[in-house]
Amino acid sequence: MKLFSFVLFLFLAVVATPIMAQQPQQTVPVPSDTIEPPPTKQELANKKIMNREPNKAALFSAVIPGSGQIYNKKYWKTPIIWVGLGVTAYLAHNYYMQLGEYTRASHMATNNQDRSHLSTSYTNANYNLQTLSATQLNTLSDDARRYMYMNILIFSGIYALNIVDAYVDAHLKEFDVNENLSFKVKPLFYATNYSHLATGLTLSLRLK
Repeated sequence: MKLFSFVLFLFLAVVATPIMAQQPQQTVPVPSDTIEPPPTKQELANKKIMNREPNKAALFSAVIPGSGQIYNKKYWKTPIIWVGLGVTAYLAHNYYMQLGEYTRASHMATNNQDRSHLSTSYTNANYNLQTLSATQLNTLSDDARRYMYMNILIFSGIYALNIVDAYVDAHLKEFDVNENLSFKVKPLFYATNYSHLATGLTLSLRLK
């Protein structure tokens, strides 16, 4: 009986071995880094076009100030740029003309030349270029020169900001702005130590 049991066990073991060997082995998935497929030609073309947008907007604003803002569909910015550039250009030219008049009158006063042909009510301040001394005329020349340079500097700043604004706006076209991000500017009123009412601005940036 024991011999029969042993033979039966051995027979079942031999028969079961190939059956177990034929069962598919379950493999444990091994996590691996996700490899993104290479971009297609269309995606590369779209990206190239998108990268050209800021450069094109900046070029437009460099050639014609305000045109980059029109290209970005920020139409309300264009009149502000035109007014800023127009006013500063007019003031710079006006002070340049004043500088020339004051310098010429100062030179004539220093050399005791006849100034009867000069204006007696020059500019809105009604400066009498015939009677002002050389020192006074030099002071007016210095003031006109300072204001001329100041307006040239402001003009240059507005022109540069016009280009930067167009470039940045073109970049932000694809920027996702939602309710989770907010930036607000509000007026502020507060009392000082002497109970005087003062005003200011508050800037708040909220991130959710």
